[in-house]
Amino acid sequence: MLKKSLLAGAAALVASAGAAGCGASAASRGSALKIGYFQGAVAGPEAVVAADPDLASHVKAPIHLRPIDSGVAGMAQLRAGAFPVVSGVGNPPFVGAFTSGTDVEVVFVESIDESGLAVNDKIKSPADLKKVGVLVGSTLDFQLRGWLTAQRLTGRVQVASFASEAAEAAAWKSGKIDAVYISQAYLIDLKKHDARVLTTAADVARLGYAAVNMLAVDKAYAKRDPAVVQQLVCQVSRAQTLVKGPQAAKYVTAATRFLGVRPADAIAATSDYPYVPQSEETGWLQGADGHAASGRLAKNFQLTAQFLVTQGRAKTVPPIDQIAAHIAPSFWAKAQSGGCT
Repeated sequence: MLKKSLLAGAAALVASAGAAGCGASAASRGSALKIGYFQGAVAGPEAVVAADPDLASHVKAPIHLRPIDSGVAGMAQLRAGAFPVVSGVGNPPFVGAFTSGTDVEVVFVESIDESGLAVNDKIKSPADLKKVGVLVGSTLDFQLRGWLTAQRLTGRVQVASFASEAAEAAAWKSGKIDAVYISQAYLIDLKKHDARVLTTAADVARLGYAAVNMLAVDKAYAKRDPAVVQQLVCQVSRAQTLVKGPQAAKYVTAATRFLGVRPADAIAATSDYPYVPQSEETGWLQGADGHAASGRLAKNFQLTAQFLVTQGRAKTVPPIDQIAAHIAPSFWAKAQSGGCT
């Protein structure tokens, strides 16, 4: 998951006001495109697009951002019709959604998660862990449990599930838990309270448990308005390049009106955030044979589904062709062949 909710209530008003301003100049472009997104220190590409008039103008619909607290909640809201797009959703919430009947597809892989296990000064090694907090049903949950399995700590360490990262961060600060597996946006703050990072998402990914953040779209919406989805993919990709370029501060600062954090914090957090390079995007969405079933994402979803089954959140692991049906490489392929305006 990208940046999680810090000031959900207040920032929701900010997001609505900012989106209204963007929409006012784009009212003639069509019905509003509502996007569920995460707030926090990292400037997600959807916020960068919504905040920049030039980027937003290419998406032929005014963009309205809607804050969400977790990928699980975001996918539930998408299924209920609150919005047709979620940005930054992780693999467990996404796989959990389609295995339970939500007709959704990935159109773009945004980033590899940058999270970590924050511990207090009493924890010197994994063996010292007693109680770890994590966002329930999230990519973080998937990675933490994979890491505990690799460390042979399953059953020896209590995993405390939280409905939001803000809640688990507060529990750690109050001493109710001795560790939290949490996203980069919160790690920045916890480090200011003397937290030490025992292991990172990159370390866990090397064990086979990669955390992937994606742009997910309701299939019916993508079929009904493919031109909007196409340009959203184009501009999200462009935004991720711009926040790594020489004018990064300009784009990130503008996006902070949707994030609920200071520009300086967002600039620092976004500067080294692991967005997927354009050169690697195709390999995630499809294999060398041009099919989604042989891409890295489909294989990741298989492993994720296995995790969900062990957690009782899915009944079975779907066949690879069913998994591939929820991956749409065509939008990125078109973007690479002149499909961006």
